[in-house]
Amino acid sequence: METCNKPISVVSPVGEAIEKTKQLLFKPFNLEKWFVIGFCAWLATLFNSGPSFPNLNFSNHQDAGQEWSKASEFIHQNILLIGIAGSVIALFIITFLLVLLWLNCRGHFMFIDCLAKNKAQIAEPWKNYKQQANSLFRFRLALAVLSTFIIMLLVVPIGILSFAFHAKNLTLAPFIILICLIVLFVIIAAIFFGLIKAVTMDFVAPVMYIHKLKTVEAWKQYMPVFKEHFWKTILYMLFKWLILIVVGTMELVIFLLGCCMCCASILLMIPYIGTVIYLPFISFMRLYPLCFLKQFGDAYDVFVSRQFSGL
Repeated sequence: METCNKPISVVSPVGEAIEKTKQLLFKPFNLEKWFVIGFCAWLATLFNSGPSFPNLNFSNHQDAGQEWSKASEFIHQNILLIGIAGSVIALFIITFLLVLLWLNCRGHFMFIDCLAKNKAQIAEPWKNYKQQANSLFRFRLALAVLSTFIIMLLVVPIGILSFAFHAKNLTLAPFIILICLIVLFVIIAAIFFGLIKAVTMDFVAPVMYIHKLKTVEAWKQYMPVFKEHFWKTILYMLFKWLILIVVGTMELVIFLLGCCMCCASILLMIPYIGTVIYLPFISFMRLYPLCFLKQFGDAYDVFVSRQFSGL
């Protein structure tokens, strides 16, 4: 499929994304529209943040040792029961995470639809892009399993080398060199799979949306563009990272101001409500890759024949 021969910029889409964010949320301002689009954005960003956990204090090492001894004895006496309970809990957690991932994929297409059409709707994109969302879910699940397996394969040798070093079967210099090489391979693998995920979510998913394709089919269509503009894509990723820092700083300032206003920042910590409040930032961050992608031609433009209009 032919692409546009115009120069590809990572900067010009910023202004366009800002303008489209204004049209989406402020021209005119509609609170109902914010809440509907905010719900889609919430589903589309389920994995962007996680819960915080309390910092446990183990300063009393003697008491901690006694508690660990009691716990070890209890585990030894109830190994079968704990094994069953652990399996049930693990199964529940895995199921819960899979449901979240599936909802995230469904929400991703719902959010793109809202941005592309400047409409606040849930039922229509939920139904129309069911196959694409399910395909994206399967692809992301396979990618997660494969990346975890490969990285674990690279991590296991670290344990083997550590055992050999402590057993004095390996001297310090070779041990450090081998560990550094393994860590380097782990970093390279993490960057590789991270790039695949980023390209899939930022560019391949919109291609799926435009042409009603499944993930692998959309990847095949986008691959020539990706190869031709590989370094421009890398520049885009780096520039987007800088934008994330700026946006994250602005969100932090809003959060701190909320702390000074009678603990209003508590609202920002409520998952769905926080997404609605931060919706201009979230919308801009999703519109930026869409505006960057449209530079490759009409075949990659989610806004073609979907002109922005009021709710």
